[in-house]
Amino acid sequence: MFMYETLMGRKEGKCHCSSSNTKCWWHALKIVKVICTFKIDENADFKTMLDALPTCCADENIEAILHDILARLPDRDAATTSVLSKAWKETWFTFPILSICSNQFFRSQDVTVDNYIKLDKVIDYVGRKSLKLRDLGIVIKEFKLIMDYVDHKYMAHRVDLWMKMAIESGGEVLHLQLRIPGGYVWRLSPDRCYELPLSVIESKSLTKLVLMGGIRVEQAFLTHSIKLYSVRIIKLYKLLFAHGGIIEHLISHCPLIEDLMVIDCAVYNPPISGIPPVFAFSPVESLFLHGLHKLKKAYVQGMQEVYIDAPNLESFRYCIHPYASFKLNLDSCTNLRWLCLCNLMTIDIGDKWFLELFSKFPSLENLELDNCSMSQRINISSAQLKVLKLSYCSNLEELNIDARNLLSFAYEGNNQPGLSFQKSSNQLEINSFRVVDFRDLCSLRKSVENIKPQKIWASVSLFICWPVLIKPEQGALQVSSIPPTIKRLELQFSPKNEAHYFPFMNYLLSSCCPNSISLSFHSYVHSKAFIEFLYEILMGRMGGKCHCSSSNTKCWWHALKIVKVICTFKIDENADFKTMLDALPTCHADEKIGFILELYSID
Repeated sequence: MFMYETLMGRKEGKCHCSSSNTKCWWHALKIVKVICTFKIDENADFKTMLDALPTCCADENIEAILHDILARLPDRDAATTSVLSKAWKETWFTFPILSICSNQFFRSQDVTVDNYIKLDKVIDYVGRKSLKLRDLGIVIKEFKLIMDYVDHKYMAHRVDLWMKMAIESGGEVLHLQLRIPGGYVWRLSPDRCYELPLSVIESKSLTKLVLMGGIRVEQAFLTHSIKLYSVRIIKLYKLLFAHGGIIEHLISHCPLIEDLMVIDCAVYNPPISGIPPVFAFSPVESLFLHGLHKLKKAYVQGMQEVYIDAPNLESFRYCIHPYASFKLNLDSCTNLRWLCLCNLMTIDIGDKWFLELFSKFPSLENLELDNCSMSQRINISSAQLKVLKLSYCSNLEELNIDARNLLSFAYEGNNQPGLSFQKSSNQLEINSFRVVDFRDLCSLRKSVENIKPQKIWASVSLFICWPVLIKPEQGALQVSSIPPTIKRLELQFSPKNEAHYFPFMNYLLSSCCPNSISLSFHSYVHSKAFIEFLYEILMGRMGGKCHCSSSNTKCWWHALKIVKVICTFKIDENADFKTMLDALPTCHADEKIGFILELYSID
């Protein structure tokens, strides 16, 4: 009211300048017009706007805030907010993201041919919410339906209706995931898959289209008008197509596509005569994409011949089935920065291959090779390469790397080659992922000592995966010198048998002397007993105890100087070890919560 009267007063000749010589914004004011964004008659006067301000503005802001909260919650948690209060229930039913996952409502064994009660409840819920959003004129911004192991023929016409409502309202995201009961989709009759309606490709508002499993795409998609002018993300996973060219036809009509994923899609052929009819399935063998100027990221799996013309492509992942022949042409993708290749077993990757690769893609910074056949000795030279990861690469025995800007090198697999870093950044991190094999007690230490030059050891982190435990020796491992000092040892598992605790840790710490030991809870929950054992054995060394088998043995115990216990999960910073132990995660922590023991060692 004050601002209105002040501004309108200026229109009547009043001025708030302190002197007649002062030139301020009042002198420049010419026209004043009052507007508002909340719903009200367009001809309403200022008093009417003022009366509508408190409730209208507050309600809109509160609803927007609550919708923002729901959007940040996992689907299951967001759905449960509807029982908190009447206001939350109303908020949930006006939430423009409609996400339904079958495991929120029932288990697969709860729905049988003779019992659709729980499935009917889901159908009723989705129908009611869809209709309410439509009646309120609310756009269904995102429609996500994940129904696993359900007979989709029973609800196909309802899914058609839900998607039609979402698309016609101006929806931006469509995510449909339908895994069907009875096994792998290629082994089933196409009739058991959900037939994708043509209305999906008529949407001008869709920006993201995700179709996964149990979905059949018919021949009509080759001739029907495609209007996916706004689509930027397409993900196709294990779909059945009536014709292998439908994928190319679909993508070619998406001029704004930036992110593409096509994984293990198949073509079904006419049935072979017989009762019941037998369908022949074959993988989609090729993918030829032209003129995708907006495409920045692509992931293709299961296709033997791939050609992509995308000058702005930056990230590409390609997987072929092991030992399958392949043709891959990315010649026009000269801006490629990230490349991952998997299962290239029909060629030998060697010096020439790397030279051609870095010549073809001068901006390549990140390279990953997984389960590929390689030459025994390889030299890699690149001024741009920043990240290199090799996993289970056969034949490779020696790798020489000349990459002055390399920041990260990782190797996964037990047969780690000898590594030599001729030029490297002082920020280089080396990560080695291994299993513990008690049949070859010297292999772990050798793999560290085979990293040259020796100064690189301070950058090495060892990640210990599942072990090969075959009656490990209980005594200390005999070594002639203190093992190499490395940056970190992370245990991604720990022995379940208490009798294996000491030989397990003795093996590891006789192979390397880490500055820190961490226990990751990302994929494995460590027992309190093992953590207590580790704590006591380390603190026991601080008390003067030593586990060497003879006075002449030089092992990691001799290098141990200081022990400090820390943890990354929330707890008082001054908490003692017992409090930390009581606060340990009891389930897998995706954020990699860990219990860490830091060791400060000297040679």
